Amino acid sequence: MSTLLREKNEKKGWGSTGAAGAAGGVQCGMCQGELYWGDRYFLLEGQKICEACLERYAQRRFAHRLCRVGRQEGGWGA
Repeated sequence: MSTLLREKNEKKGWGSTGAAGAAGGVQCGMCQGELYWGDRYFLLEGQKICEACLERYAQRRFAHRLCRVGRQEGGWGA
């Protein structure tokens, strides 16, 4: 788990303003953490993704593109 995500989970959200600072129930599409007024997020394929979840989102989204260096690519033992 990334340090940024761990810090968010420990605080139970980015801000500590409570309901007064909530952006009308806006949540991250990955971790379901609340996004508060002024928080930055990525809008990816219709989902709001908090900064802490971006790496995890990308790993899932592009898992089918993951490759290993092998003989065909001129890697070790070529």
